[in-house]
Amino acid sequence: MFRQKMQYMIKSAPLEERQELEDLLNDMSEAGWDLYGMHEVEKKGGIYFDCIFTRPKEDEVKHDFDDVVKIKSFKNQMEKMFASTLSPYATCKELQVKIKEQKELIAKIKYQLDNDAFTLREKELLNKQLSDEMSRLDFLKLSLIKEISPENMYSSLSQDKFVINLSEELIENVIQDTEENLLSETVKIRQRLTDTLGYVIPNIVFSNEEVLEANEFNILLHGIEVFKSCVFPGKVCIFKEELDGYKKKKNDIHAKDEITGKDILWIDEDVARDFWVNKLTPVQFIGRALEFVSIRQVDEILDYNAVNKYLEIVQESNSFLINNIYPDYMSAAEIKYILSSLIRERVSVKDIVYLFEKINDFSSEESKDHLIEKIRLSLSKQILKDIIKAGEPLKVIELSSKTIEHFYEASLCAEDEGVVKMDGADVSRLVKKINKLAKEAGLDEIILLAPYEIRHMTFLIFAEFINNIRVVAFEELGQDVEIETIGEV
Repeated sequence: MFRQKMQYMIKSAPLEERQELEDLLNDMSEAGWDLYGMHEVEKKGGIYFDCIFTRPKEDEVKHDFDDVVKIKSFKNQMEKMFASTLSPYATCKELQVKIKEQKELIAKIKYQLDNDAFTLREKELLNKQLSDEMSRLDFLKLSLIKEISPENMYSSLSQDKFVINLSEELIENVIQDTEENLLSETVKIRQRLTDTLGYVIPNIVFSNEEVLEANEFNILLHGIEVFKSCVFPGKVCIFKEELDGYKKKKNDIHAKDEITGKDILWIDEDVARDFWVNKLTPVQFIGRALEFVSIRQVDEILDYNAVNKYLEIVQESNSFLINNIYPDYMSAAEIKYILSSLIRERVSVKDIVYLFEKINDFSSEESKDHLIEKIRLSLSKQILKDIIKAGEPLKVIELSSKTIEHFYEASLCAEDEGVVKMDGADVSRLVKKINKLAKEAGLDEIILLAPYEIRHMTFLIFAEFINNIRVVAFEELGQDVEIETIGEV
């Protein structure tokens, strides 16, 4: 059961007017309020019942915009100065101190009321003060009850899945009113991934993070940082290799691109305005990082709600497939694994009904990794379409016979023990050689050829160290595909 926030209201009724008290209780009940507690207080004009009512707090109205992206409130400097930073333990201690002080104050007022030295007018004022202080004491007690309740701790169990933290200098990039902002960029990326991969990324929470350095941003998944970089408002990012003959200026900022590892320069917009090269604004740079993380960390992002939506689409189109596959042959976890594995390698799952038809066709496969390879073979034309440039041979790097033999041994070990065991030094050597060959050939995307049986394992090994790599099986290449081998590792 989900914990709800409560709201409270205090109403008074004369002790002797039972009908008025009854009307108050009935009216509040009809309005949806429950009686939380009541006690007698002495006020001007007699004794009254102070009745405390409570009801669940109504949810705030959600707009369509909330379904696109959630924005946490950004506090200004004054709000940060006055924002409470007390822990529940410290708040509890503080409330206990205030309750003690309040009781002492009430006792002092009562003592004064028993003193005959006060005039009738002064006692009336004291009675009013006593009533106010009793109400305040009740409020403090309610606050303490709420604070010490175990239910209060459940609110801290939730965690935003996908968060982009921005330093103070970058906040204006997410404000809707600006011409170019992260909100529209997020929608554009979500649409592009939906169109190209059939993959819908979830809501993004934008927040400001005080610990970030100037112009920094980071991306968190389930509270863990997975990406961090800097952008510079008023400048554009250009890859250094595209700036032939450009002489670095004093205001230019040199950095390394975290995705490709290449050198980049942040150049003033006015200076770079006439450059005929690819340029990235700060918003586009953050959006590019968002898209990169969305694909690289898809296994952490794609959840069972998304899997259920895919299942619903297939169910509406062909219920036979769902009845035949799920859950007897394949569980939700296995479907999630197959979808995330394909998306991770930029293979589209947009035609989800056809994909489930292939799963049904190959349902005799015991291993889900073998099933993925069979599905890829069925989608080989789509895969090649994404990596082959018209009129050009496909430039590839091949595995040497020695490396293939070594990987086969690791694959057999993985089948027996469930773990891929590879020597770190060997993998590092292969990665360096692959990067060197790609740099010499001027490749933006590395295509590595591997045998069908070890293709997926090969990708998992190298994708940890090389962001722009694709691993293709020999069997996925058609007869008419012209390849150019630039080297082997």
